[in-house]
Amino acid sequence: MKILVTGATGFVGSRLVQRLAGSGASVRALVRNRARAQVPAGVEVVVADVTRADSLPPALAQITHVVHCAAITANLKEPYRQAYDDINRVGTKNLVAAARSAAVERLVVMSGIVICPAPAGSYMATRCGMEAAVKAGGIPHVILEPSVLFGDGAEFIRALAGVARWSPVMPLIGGGGLRFQPLWIDDLLTCLEKSLTSESVLGRSIPLGGAEYATFAEVNRTILEALHIRRLLLPVPLWVMKIQAALMAAVLAHPPLTPATLELFGFENAAELDGVEHNFGFKPRAFREHLLAHGIDG
Repeated sequence: MKILVTGATGFVGSRLVQRLAGSGASVRALVRNRARAQVPAGVEVVVADVTRADSLPPALAQITHVVHCAAITANLKEPYRQAYDDINRVGTKNLVAAARSAAVERLVVMSGIVICPAPAGSYMATRCGMEAAVKAGGIPHVILEPSVLFGDGAEFIRALAGVARWSPVMPLIGGGGLRFQPLWIDDLLTCLEKSLTSESVLGRSIPLGGAEYATFAEVNRTILEALHIRRLLLPVPLWVMKIQAALMAAVLAHPPLTPATLELFGFENAAELDGVEHNFGFKPRAFREHLLAHGIDG
């Protein structure tokens, strides 16, 4: 087995490369900038870009399995008009076509919990398009759809902790009652790794979450407890936050909140509690227990 990991410098991709290399797997890391690539010894680095179809065939030469982690996430401001779609949907379509030509045996895709179809022009529509491209591609595949992540500096938790450190008020978006199911990054890596060989998950899209549900208010309270600070929790209507996010995206290069992130608050970001154990044979780590024992970045 020779594995190509796309998005190999990203939060999930870089950690997966470390995990696979540590297990002795033959790994090739796809990056856009070789100078920024920091990979373990023995990992091959190839420069390519999923938005440039002509750059992909050399990256896929002699590859049997692909783990696709190259996507622009909702916490990042769209760098140019249609960038979300270009990278998430069109980029995946390019990768699938190149993988099919290279006779890749299996494609494992890192997605996220999403309800399809999504409104046209939305960030979530690009995620739906990404999954549709995989399903139509004719390659044996597994699509993992995790809830928000925690551990090792995961962005969703780190961003909330950043607000807690400087602001006397923590806004409870949409009132704070929406459910999430935070998943530990190491548990996601285990699921990705098992997806490379498991036959029972083949051909499926699998929503994944951690060991417990937590409303957005409970997520914030856990973060505050882990930081040992007190803040006022203030319910704020979703429409108010959408206006604020649009204004920040218009004037800031790196806004703390994006309109795309707020799309996560349009539906419950949760799966079955036994999803990880049922599909991958192990119990995931509990969010609250972990944060209180190891801190925000532990």
